[in-house]
Amino acid sequence: MELAAEHVVNITHPEKVLWPDSGLRKIDLIEYYVSISPYLLRHLKDRPITMIRCPDGVDKHHFYQKNAPVPTPEWVTIVDVPSDGKTDVLHTVIVDSVATLLWLGNLGCIEIHIGFNHYQSPVSPEWLAFDLDPSVPGFDRVVRVALALHELLERLSLPHVAKTSGATGLQVFVPLAPGHTYAETRVFSEAVARYMQTVLPNDVTLERLTKQRGHKVYFDYMQHGQGRTLIAPYSPRATRYASVSTPVSWAELQQGAKPEDFTLPIVPRRIEALGDLFWFGERVDLHPTVRFLRRHGSLEG
Repeated sequence: MELAAEHVVNITHPEKVLWPDSGLRKIDLIEYYVSISPYLLRHLKDRPITMIRCPDGVDKHHFYQKNAPVPTPEWVTIVDVPSDGKTDVLHTVIVDSVATLLWLGNLGCIEIHIGFNHYQSPVSPEWLAFDLDPSVPGFDRVVRVALALHELLERLSLPHVAKTSGATGLQVFVPLAPGHTYAETRVFSEAVARYMQTVLPNDVTLERLTKQRGHKVYFDYMQHGQGRTLIAPYSPRATRYASVSTPVSWAELQQGAKPEDFTLPIVPRRIEALGDLFWFGERVDLHPTVRFLRRHGSLEG
Protein backbone atom coordinates (compact mmCIF):
# COMPACT_ATOMS: atom_id res chain seq x y z
CA MET A 1 0.00 0.00 0.00
CA GLU A 2 1.29 3.43 -0.95
CA LEU A 3 -0.07 6.82 0.03
CA ALA A 4 -0.46 9.65 -2.46
CA ALA A 5 1.22 12.98 -1.80
CA GLU A 6 -1.18 15.62 -0.53
CA HIS A 7 0.59 18.49 -2.32
CA VAL A 8 2.70 18.89 -5.44
CA VAL A 9 6.40 18.43 -4.66
CA ASN A 10 8.93 19.44 -7.26
CA ILE A 11 11.77 16.90 -7.40
CA THR A 12 15.00 18.51 -8.62
CA HIS A 13 17.92 16.53 -10.08
CA PRO A 14 16.17 13.14 -9.66
CA GLU A 15 19.09 11.30 -11.32
CA LYS A 16 21.66 12.63 -8.84
CA VAL A 17 23.51 9.66 -7.31
CA LEU A 18 23.29 9.71 -3.53
CA TRP A 19 24.88 6.31 -2.80
CA PRO A 20 27.83 5.95 -5.23
CA ASP A 21 28.70 2.36 -4.26
CA SER A 22 25.25 1.10 -5.20
CA GLY A 23 24.34 3.72 -7.81
CA LEU A 24 21.14 4.61 -5.95
CA ARG A 25 19.82 8.05 -6.91
CA LYS A 26 17.65 10.73 -5.41
CA ILE A 27 14.65 9.32 -7.29
CA ASP A 28 15.28 5.96 -5.61
CA LEU A 29 15.16 7.70 -2.22
CA ILE A 30 11.92 9.44 -3.22
CA GLU A 31 10.36 6.18 -4.39
CA TYR A 32 11.45 4.49 -1.17
CA TYR A 33 9.80 7.22 0.89
CA VAL A 34 6.57 6.81 -1.09
CA SER A 35 6.53 3.03 -0.70
CA ILE A 36 7.35 3.09 3.01
CA SER A 37 5.23 6.13 3.91
CA PRO A 38 2.32 4.27 5.61
CA TYR A 39 4.77 2.85 8.14
CA LEU A 40 7.34 5.62 8.45
CA LEU A 41 4.67 8.28 8.99
CA ARG A 42 3.18 6.17 11.77
CA HIS A 43 6.45 6.28 13.71
CA LEU A 44 7.19 9.94 12.96
CA LYS A 45 3.75 11.12 14.10
CA ASP A 46 3.95 14.24 16.31
CA ARG A 47 7.70 13.78 16.90
CA PRO A 48 10.27 16.54 16.46
CA ILE A 49 12.95 15.39 14.03
CA THR A 50 16.65 15.87 13.51
CA MET A 51 17.73 15.56 9.88
CA ILE A 52 21.01 14.46 8.42
CA ARG A 53 21.18 15.99 4.96
CA CYS A 54 23.52 14.76 2.24
CA PRO A 55 22.55 16.99 -0.69
CA ASP A 56 25.40 15.76 -2.91
CA GLY A 57 25.54 12.15 -1.74
CA VAL A 58 26.69 10.18 1.28
CA ASP A 59 30.37 10.51 0.32
CA LYS A 60 30.22 14.31 0.22
CA HIS A 61 29.58 17.02 2.79
CA HIS A 62 26.65 16.29 5.11
CA PHE A 63 25.18 18.12 8.07
CA TYR A 64 22.72 17.85 10.95
CA GLN A 65 19.69 20.12 10.98
CA LYS A 66 17.09 20.50 13.72
CA ASN A 67 15.42 23.73 12.65
CA ALA A 68 13.12 23.69 9.63
CA PRO A 69 14.88 24.37 6.32
CA VAL A 70 14.22 27.76 4.74
CA PRO A 71 12.19 28.37 2.67
CA THR A 72 9.49 26.07 3.97
CA PRO A 73 6.28 25.37 2.03
CA GLU A 74 3.19 26.74 3.75
CA TRP A 75 1.72 23.24 4.05
CA VAL A 76 4.62 21.92 6.16
CA THR A 77 3.82 21.73 9.88
CA ILE A 78 6.36 23.45 12.13
CA VAL A 79 6.21 23.47 15.92
CA ASP A 80 8.38 25.12 18.57
CA VAL A 81 10.03 22.73 21.02
CA PRO A 82 12.47 23.35 23.89
CA SER A 83 16.14 23.40 22.95
CA ASP A 84 19.10 22.34 25.04
CA GLY A 85 21.43 24.29 22.77
CA LYS A 86 22.24 27.96 22.15
CA THR A 87 18.64 29.04 21.57
CA ASP A 88 15.55 28.71 23.76
CA VAL A 89 13.44 26.93 21.15
CA LEU A 90 13.77 24.95 17.96
CA HIS A 91 11.42 25.43 15.04
CA THR A 92 11.15 21.81 14.03
CA VAL A 93 9.38 20.03 11.20
CA ILE A 94 6.62 17.58 12.04
CA VAL A 95 6.44 14.95 9.31
CA ASP A 96 2.67 14.45 9.08
CA SER A 97 2.22 13.95 5.34
CA VAL A 98 3.69 12.14 2.37
CA ALA A 99 4.33 15.52 0.77
CA THR A 100 6.50 16.61 3.71
CA LEU A 101 8.44 13.35 3.50
CA LEU A 102 9.08 13.89 -0.22
CA TRP A 103 10.03 17.54 0.31
CA LEU A 104 12.66 16.41 2.83
CA GLY A 105 13.88 13.73 0.44
CA ASN A 106 14.32 16.31 -2.29
CA LEU A 107 16.49 18.33 0.11
CA GLY A 108 18.78 15.33 0.50
CA CYS A 109 17.43 14.36 3.92
CA ILE A 110 18.67 10.78 4.05
CA GLU A 111 18.45 10.21 7.80
CA ILE A 112 15.55 11.10 10.10
CA HIS A 113 16.20 10.91 13.83
CA ILE A 114 13.41 11.20 16.39
CA GLY A 115 13.01 11.60 20.12
CA PHE A 116 11.10 9.42 22.55
CA ASN A 117 8.15 11.72 23.19
CA HIS A 118 5.51 13.57 21.20
CA TYR A 119 6.01 17.32 21.01
CA GLN A 120 2.82 17.85 23.03
CA SER A 121 4.32 15.88 25.98
CA PRO A 122 7.97 16.95 26.24
CA VAL A 123 8.74 15.17 29.54
CA SER A 124 6.73 11.96 28.97
CA PRO A 125 8.47 9.32 26.84
CA GLU A 126 6.40 6.84 24.88
CA TRP A 127 9.30 4.38 24.52
CA LEU A 128 12.27 3.38 26.60
CA ALA A 129 15.29 2.44 24.49
CA PHE A 130 18.65 0.72 24.95
CA ASP A 131 21.26 1.50 22.29
CA LEU A 132 23.89 -1.23 21.80
CA ASP A 133 26.94 0.19 20.07
CA PRO A 134 29.95 -1.98 19.17
CA SER A 135 33.41 -0.61 19.84
CA VAL A 136 35.13 -2.73 17.17
CA PRO A 137 33.91 -4.13 13.83
CA GLY A 138 31.61 -7.12 14.00
CA PHE A 139 28.00 -7.72 14.97
CA ASP A 140 28.20 -11.05 16.82
CA ARG A 141 29.01 -9.50 20.17
CA VAL A 142 26.14 -7.02 19.77
CA VAL A 143 23.75 -9.91 19.14
CA ARG A 144 25.05 -11.77 22.18
CA VAL A 145 24.37 -8.76 24.39
CA ALA A 146 20.96 -8.18 22.78
CA LEU A 147 19.88 -11.78 23.35
CA ALA A 148 20.88 -11.55 27.02
CA LEU A 149 18.84 -8.34 27.29
CA HIS A 150 15.95 -10.10 25.55
CA GLU A 151 16.12 -12.89 28.15
CA LEU A 152 16.05 -10.37 31.00
CA LEU A 153 13.09 -8.44 29.59
CA GLU A 154 11.24 -11.72 29.01
CA ARG A 155 11.78 -12.67 32.67
CA LEU A 156 10.41 -9.27 33.67
CA SER A 157 7.40 -9.84 31.35
CA LEU A 158 8.11 -6.61 29.46
CA PRO A 159 7.21 -6.41 25.75
CA HIS A 160 10.12 -5.24 23.63
CA VAL A 161 11.22 -4.93 20.01
CA ALA A 162 14.67 -4.83 18.42
CA LYS A 163 15.74 -2.89 15.36
CA THR A 164 19.05 -2.41 13.63
CA SER A 165 20.53 1.04 13.83
CA GLY A 166 21.26 0.74 10.12
CA ALA A 167 24.91 1.43 10.88
CA THR A 168 26.77 -0.97 13.20
CA GLY A 169 24.54 -1.37 16.23
CA LEU A 170 21.18 -2.49 17.52
CA GLN A 171 18.47 -0.84 19.59
CA VAL A 172 15.90 -2.45 21.88
CA PHE A 173 12.65 -0.62 22.70
CA VAL A 174 10.15 -1.08 25.53
CA PRO A 175 6.73 0.58 25.03
CA LEU A 176 5.54 2.68 27.95
CA ALA A 177 2.04 3.38 29.20
CA PRO A 178 1.17 7.08 29.51
CA GLY A 179 2.34 8.93 32.59
CA HIS A 180 6.06 8.14 32.85
CA THR A 181 8.77 10.77 33.17
CA TYR A 182 12.37 10.62 31.97
CA ALA A 183 13.52 10.74 35.60
CA GLU A 184 11.56 7.56 36.31
CA THR A 185 12.67 5.70 33.20
CA ARG A 186 16.32 6.59 33.95
CA VAL A 187 16.07 4.64 37.23
CA PHE A 188 15.00 1.53 35.33
CA SER A 189 17.32 1.88 32.34
CA GLU A 190 20.38 2.44 34.52
CA ALA A 191 19.51 -0.60 36.65
CA VAL A 192 19.20 -2.73 33.51
CA ALA A 193 22.53 -1.43 32.17
CA ARG A 194 24.36 -2.17 35.41
CA TYR A 195 22.81 -5.62 35.59
CA MET A 196 23.94 -6.36 32.03
CA GLN A 197 27.46 -5.22 32.86
CA THR A 198 27.45 -7.58 35.84
CA VAL A 199 26.27 -10.67 33.96
CA LEU A 200 28.34 -9.99 30.81
CA PRO A 201 31.50 -8.28 32.11
CA ASN A 202 33.56 -9.33 29.07
CA ASP A 203 31.02 -8.00 26.57
CA VAL A 204 29.36 -4.91 28.10
CA THR A 205 30.76 -1.52 29.03
CA LEU A 206 29.10 1.62 30.33
CA GLU A 207 32.17 3.72 29.49
CA ARG A 208 31.23 6.80 27.48
CA LEU A 209 34.78 7.44 26.20
CA THR A 210 35.27 5.37 23.05
CA LYS A 211 39.01 4.92 23.58
CA GLN A 212 38.37 3.26 26.95
CA ARG A 213 35.79 0.72 25.79
CA GLY A 214 38.22 -1.80 24.33
CA HIS A 215 36.38 -4.49 22.36
CA LYS A 216 33.18 -4.30 24.42
CA VAL A 217 29.68 -3.24 23.41
CA TYR A 218 28.70 0.16 24.76
CA PHE A 219 25.36 -0.32 26.53
CA ASP A 220 24.05 3.20 26.07
CA TYR A 221 21.18 3.89 28.43
CA MET A 222 22.07 7.60 28.62
CA GLN A 223 20.81 8.24 25.09
CA HIS A 224 17.28 7.80 26.39
CA GLY A 225 16.48 11.30 27.61
CA GLN A 226 14.59 14.49 26.88
CA GLY A 227 15.80 16.14 23.68
CA ARG A 228 17.89 13.14 22.65
CA THR A 229 17.20 11.12 19.54
CA LEU A 230 17.71 7.79 17.80
CA ILE A 231 17.35 6.93 14.14
CA ALA A 232 13.67 6.42 13.23
CA PRO A 233 12.35 2.98 12.27
CA TYR A 234 12.63 2.57 8.47
CA SER A 235 14.83 5.64 8.03
CA PRO A 236 17.62 5.21 5.48
CA ARG A 237 21.21 5.71 6.62
CA ALA A 238 24.11 7.53 5.02
CA THR A 239 26.15 4.33 4.73
CA ARG A 240 27.91 3.20 1.58
CA TYR A 241 25.51 0.25 1.17
CA ALA A 242 22.29 2.29 1.62
CA SER A 243 21.18 0.50 4.76
CA VAL A 244 17.89 1.13 6.54
CA SER A 245 17.18 1.03 10.28
CA THR A 246 14.95 -2.04 10.33
CA PRO A 247 12.93 -3.86 13.01
CA VAL A 248 14.04 -7.49 13.30
CA SER A 249 12.75 -10.56 15.09
CA TRP A 250 14.76 -12.33 17.76
CA ALA A 251 14.78 -15.43 15.59
CA GLU A 252 16.39 -13.45 12.76
CA LEU A 253 19.11 -12.21 15.09
CA GLN A 254 19.79 -15.74 16.30
CA GLN A 255 20.06 -16.84 12.67
CA GLY A 256 22.73 -14.25 11.86
CA ALA A 257 20.88 -11.16 10.59
CA LYS A 258 23.06 -8.04 10.47
CA PRO A 259 22.48 -4.35 9.63
CA GLU A 260 23.80 -4.50 6.07
CA ASP A 261 21.17 -7.13 5.18
CA PHE A 262 18.46 -4.44 5.18
CA THR A 263 18.84 -1.91 2.38
CA LEU A 264 16.80 0.63 0.44
CA PRO A 265 15.75 -1.84 -2.30
CA ILE A 266 15.02 -4.69 0.14
CA VAL A 267 13.03 -3.14 2.98
CA PRO A 268 9.82 -2.26 1.06
CA ARG A 269 9.54 -5.89 -0.10
CA ARG A 270 10.31 -7.12 3.38
CA ILE A 271 7.61 -5.02 5.04
CA GLU A 272 5.12 -6.06 2.36
CA ALA A 273 5.79 -9.69 3.26
CA LEU A 274 6.15 -9.42 7.05
CA GLY A 275 4.24 -6.28 7.99
CA ASP A 276 5.51 -3.72 10.49
CA LEU A 277 7.53 -5.52 13.18
CA PHE A 278 7.89 -2.27 15.11
CA TRP A 279 4.50 -2.71 16.70
CA PHE A 280 3.46 -3.07 20.33
CA GLY A 281 0.28 -4.82 21.37
CA GLU A 282 0.51 -3.49 24.92
CA ARG A 283 2.32 -0.79 26.83
CA VAL A 284 3.78 -1.30 30.26
CA ASP A 285 3.60 0.52 33.57
CA LEU A 286 7.10 0.67 35.04
CA HIS A 287 6.08 2.55 38.18
CA PRO A 288 6.02 -0.56 40.46
CA THR A 289 9.45 -1.60 39.19
CA VAL A 290 10.85 1.92 39.65
CA ARG A 291 9.56 2.00 43.25
CA PHE A 292 11.22 -1.36 43.87
CA LEU A 293 14.51 -0.14 42.43
CA ARG A 294 14.44 3.04 44.49
CA ARG A 295 14.08 0.88 47.60
CA HIS A 296 16.53 -1.89 46.73
CA GLY A 297 18.92 -0.30 44.23
CA SER A 298 19.17 -3.16 41.74
CA LEU A 299 17.18 -5.72 39.76
CA GLU A 300 18.58 -8.41 42.03
CA GLY A 301 17.25 -6.82 45.20
